[in-house]
Amino acid sequence: MARIAVLVVAYRSSAEMEPFAQSLAASTAETNHTSDLYVLDNSGDPGEIEILSSMKGVHRFVASDVNLGYGGGMNVLAAHLDGAYDWLLVCNPDVRFTINSIGNLVDATARHPEAGLFGPLVFSEDGTQYPSARAFPSIRTGVGHALFANVWPKNPWTRRYHRGGATDAQTEKNVDWLSGACLLVRPEAFEQAGGFDDGFFMYFEDVDLAFRLRKLGWSAVFVPGAVIVHSGAHSTSTSAGVMRAVHHRSARRYLDKKYTGWYLAPLRWALRFGLYLRRELGK
Repeated sequence: MARIAVLVVAYRSSAEMEPFAQSLAASTAETNHTSDLYVLDNSGDPGEIEILSSMKGVHRFVASDVNLGYGGGMNVLAAHLDGAYDWLLVCNPDVRFTINSIGNLVDATARHPEAGLFGPLVFSEDGTQYPSARAFPSIRTGVGHALFANVWPKNPWTRRYHRGGATDAQTEKNVDWLSGACLLVRPEAFEQAGGFDDGFFMYFEDVDLAFRLRKLGWSAVFVPGAVIVHSGAHSTSTSAGVMRAVHHRSARRYLDKKYTGWYLAPLRWALRFGLYLRRELGK
């Protein structure tokens, strides 16, 4: 039996939390695993705080005075755990679990003791599969994907970026990184890495965590036997332009961290130019 701490960072997401908690309970009902739901509110909205702090199924609620971002909020929740847990389940509030999806994720951990991260097969609400397992972005693929993903979806750079993705929904395999929308994390790996880099306000914190864990010897495993549904971008849907800018800053931060050599400065400038063009074209 595994004891799981389920961590959710919410931003005006109270309407999503009740169905989230219901699907969490249903997914673990037929297993021997136990789960405690930890929720942090990043909005500072008194109405949101009142709803979330009294919501059924929430084990512990934390209200932040400032918006800490996704990774920063997760780090705070991890610091508020009641004792030791076998696993951390990092989730967006607009995730819905299918029956035994959590159990299937936990079962996979016994087959991969070398892994620090485990991710499910993710579908959107319309039934399309989301590429939740991908290759680490490089300068070249980053620039190409940034420039052409929206206007030329099948461009070679985007295909290369997705090459580590879930192209075969029947295959459990090692991948570079997994979506932070739903991510089972080994606590000792999380602690060894120092948690998320809270310099990423939103986006790329999952890529960065997987990259740093890989350097520490931990792998990431895609588990298609565990299936979730993710509606996507609930708390950011009204601020698409702002979030696009945040995404580009995070992409730049990740690649700046990955390619630190002075001799790589021209490539970093090329990336920044590519991201700038994508942001402007996106308007």
